[in-house]
Formats: sequence, structure tokens, C-alpha cells
Amino acid sequence: MKLSIAKELEDYIADEVESGRFADASAVVNDALRLHETYLAAVREDVQMGLDDLAKSRYRPVTAKEFLARARIVAS
Repeated sequence: MKLSIAKELEDYIADEVESGRFADASAVVNDALRLHETYLAAVREDVQMGLDDLAKSRYRPVTAKEFLARARIVAS
């Protein structure tokens, strides 16, 4: 398999290998993909929980202002 990646990611991979944390570039990419897979599974689980709550009417309406205020708190 051939892949093209951004220069910044190439540099990151090289730094990780040079640091001794990984044996080679493939190990870095494999680890990153495993972490990505774990992240996606968690996101899917959160979305399913939200859908389940919605289906069971476990929600309360919020205004756009309230939503944005909460989003800003989470983002900071």
C-alpha cells in the first residue's frame, strides 16, 4: 500500500521513531490508526446514547444561546 501524507506528519513520524518510542514508521502509523479506531468507537457510542435518550424522550429543549454557551465551556 502506498500513502501520501503531509510533510508535517512525516516530520512527526520521524520524530517519534528518532525518540525511540517506535521501532519504525509503520509502528507509528499502526498505533495512530488503533487510537483513531478507539476514538471513533467512543464517538459512535456517545451518538447512540444520545439517540437512545431522544427516543425515550430524555431531553430538554435549549436555546441556541444556551447551546453555544455550553459549547464554549467544553471547548475551553
